[in-house]
Amino acid sequence: MARLLVAGIGPLPPEQPGRLFAPGLRIWGIARELARAGHAVRLARGRFGDGAAGEAALFDLEPAAGAPRGPAELPPMRTRRVAEGGWPQLLAHEATQFNATAAVGSTDVMNHALAATGLPLPIWMDYFGDPMAERQMLALAHGSDQGLADQWALVAPALARADRLSGCSREQCAALRGQLAAVGRLGRLTATEPLVHEIPPWIEPVGDYVEGARPAERLLRGVVIPEDSFLVVQTGGFNTWLDVKSLFSTLERVMADEPRLHFAATGGPIAGHHESGFEWFQAAVGASPHADRFHLLGWRPLADVPRLLAEADLAINLDLPCIEGRHGTRNRLLDWLLAELPVISTPGCELAEELGQAGYLLLTPHGAADRAAAAIRKVMAGAEEFRQAATRGAHYLREVHAPERCLAPLLAWAAEPKPASDLHLWRRGTAAPSALHAAAVDAAALACRLAAEQAQRLRLEQELAELKGSRLIQWALRLRRGGPSRPRAW
Repeated sequence: MARLLVAGIGPLPPEQPGRLFAPGLRIWGIARELARAGHAVRLARGRFGDGAAGEAALFDLEPAAGAPRGPAELPPMRTRRVAEGGWPQLLAHEATQFNATAAVGSTDVMNHALAATGLPLPIWMDYFGDPMAERQMLALAHGSDQGLADQWALVAPALARADRLSGCSREQCAALRGQLAAVGRLGRLTATEPLVHEIPPWIEPVGDYVEGARPAERLLRGVVIPEDSFLVVQTGGFNTWLDVKSLFSTLERVMADEPRLHFAATGGPIAGHHESGFEWFQAAVGASPHADRFHLLGWRPLADVPRLLAEADLAINLDLPCIEGRHGTRNRLLDWLLAELPVISTPGCELAEELGQAGYLLLTPHGAADRAAAAIRKVMAGAEEFRQAATRGAHYLREVHAPERCLAPLLAWAAEPKPASDLHLWRRGTAAPSALHAAAVDAAALACRLAAEQAQRLRLEQELAELKGSRLIQWALRLRRGGPSRPRAW
């Protein structure tokens, strides 16, 4: 069996964080299933929002072939500060120390870092959504395309180095193939080689990671809202793709003639990524005549999510029509259906279309608040029918979106990791890469140097801040300004 270095961004579900994001769900599922397949795994986890600095959390997952399905316990954690060489140096060190025979990365940040390690190992790079499409939505939110080139500089070097790639939808996999062409990887040496694989989202019941996930105490029903209320919920961050205006307009329309309707949302702004969407929604709620029926609960402990879903009558997801949705997915749909909760969603991603066409959730058009409001009224009038559809959907997810089934391509590769044919022959010197590939590699070297310089600046700024807080330094500064000649008593 293989010894695998797995690198991604957390926090992880077993850490029971106050804020859990899709990258943490993805990398934890990957590491856990690789260990269950019998591989030794060293998981290196960064933290969402830390960028090139911060601290690495390291976990060694022992091979657990034949282990029962269900949540795996988190092994003991070691931490390492990301030093001057940044994540590439740290990952190279951990791979060498662990005697890794291959590596697996997820997210643009970690894939870029793996590409910059210089390790001669086979590397699988997973992208849970299209980073370029995600940056497009940030460009829309901020009114500037300035970050697009920076994003490509992060992605292109990784594509130039990946031995295998995976995306979460068919359309994203098609985009990955096009992006591979842009960095010179669709040549004669890979013409018959499947470099890109689809790994759709799998079920990851967050309630399994918390004790007392369904306690008797209620959050809202019979406590904050009347017992007979019809509760519509949304869980997760207010991301760039969320159509907050249609969501608010939809709820306002139904609340105007359905006094039983209440809306609750966990999550909120995503600090350092996108905050204006939630701010707009919060302001609109504050000015609404139905403000007392909107319950913005903020980021809650992980245990509160299954509690809220257990009290809800309906969950709603309204996307903007965008490429990010077509190339990405919506984990929240899995969470809601797995709780056997009726769901209304726009057809923004392949997962929503798959579940809607099978009759497990109700699809509503993009940007049509009147249609979404009508869908809510339809569920209110036939609640039991839609609850039964959700129950069937939960059974479907447990079979078709089970982790080991979705991750089958990666598990098959991990059993015998091999490099991509073009990279292997280029390294041996028996073939020469194209000019497109050479340009991407040059960009990788430049980006690596810039990342190292940025990390060094951050460390120097932190050290300077610590020095400024030093009693001795404060005394020396006062002395230089003509202050007291000896330190005061502290």
